Amino acid sequence: MLEKYLPEGWDLNLRSVVVYRHSLTAADTAKRLASHISLLDSDTAYTYGLMHDVGKFHLKPREFYKHPRVGYELLKEQYPDIAEVCISHAFPDFASFEHMLRYCHDDKKEADAVYSILQGITRTSYIDLIQFCDKVSGVDGWMSLETKFDWYCSKDEIIHDEITDHYNMSLQAVKLRLDELVGEDVYGVLGIT
Repeated sequence: MLEKYLPEGWDLNLRSVVVYRHSLTAADTAKRLASHISLLDSDTAYTYGLMHDVGKFHLKPREFYKHPRVGYELLKEQYPDIAEVCISHAFPDFASFEHMLRYCHDDKKEADAVYSILQGITRTSYIDLIQFCDKVSGVDGWMSLETKFDWYCSKDEIIHDEITDHYNMSLQAVKLRLDELVGEDVYGVLGIT
């Protein structure tokens, strides 16, 4: 399904390959976890994981912060449920405009657009699942939220402050909701130590 939404002649550069492989890992992660959650369908979870970053293929790397909204716009008419996953996957706390503004590189117009869309979306277990799977999925495997957070910090992607601390706590809350749905620590299901 992802190939259908890639731009014609999409650039097969290293960055695109990394995004593509991350999407496959996130999809596999989502399917694996969903198979342990009775109220989720593993094939649906796989599709959501595969499509969550589709917006990145339509942007230059310096514009990647816009990918949640771009993915939403691409899919909202034909696949509104997948579109909601695209717009929400980067924002574990829908209500934190400050986090959205930081994520959007202080582009207030973009943050306002994302915030406005998110206000009309109801959090679902699929949204929790993809938020978690996006963060723990690398290119070829999984890592803990703590390891990913440390990696972001080492790349100067985020700065430790109360906003990022709130973001990290929101992700931990998502993990706890998934632990409850799975009935055990999701790290154990994935083999993350």
